[in-house]
Amino acid sequence: MVKAILTKPLDGQPEGSEREFDKVDFDRLREMGAVRAADEENGVKAAPPVLNKAAPTAQNKTKV
Repeated sequence: MVKAILTKPLDGQPEGSEREFDKVDFDRLREMGAVRAADEENGVKAAPPVLNKAAPTAQNKTKV
């Protein structure tokens, strides 16, 4: 089961309510934009990728 926060009203429950869904149902509802993971609410997110400052710039990209 996956804990989720409703981003749209669902089954008579207002948005912002917390519910649990099966993984398959959660994934389907997330694709529709109806829910988000409850872990994201608590500030538990993946760390941003570390930039390698010593790496040369890509030749196929323009500088902005």
